[in-house]
Amino acid sequence: MKKIIAAHLTLKSEKMESFINYTKELIEKSRAEEGNISYTLYQNPTDPVKFIFFEEWMNQEAIELHFATAHFQDFEQVLANYVAEPPVITIYDIASEK
Repeated sequence: MKKIIAAHLTLKSEKMESFINYTKELIEKSRAEEGNISYTLYQNPTDPVKFIFFEEWMNQEAIELHFATAHFQDFEQVLANYVAEPPVITIYDIASEK
């Protein structure tokens, strides 16, 4: 069953540009993973420190493989340097596929 991940992040304002640049490689590598449908970083235009990763995956196994990749593990290690508060990450099932 397809899965959606919504990862909400609030960044330190002085870290926004370096965060966007840092995530370019993460996004590129994640999009190339088997089981990935889409992987996009969005920025709130009215509150520019607010970001969301919106990801679509073929199934839970693809997500687990993603979480185990070197590029995601590296991202987890440096994320605390960029965020002003803990991320809020939610994984959804696609209701219409149940």
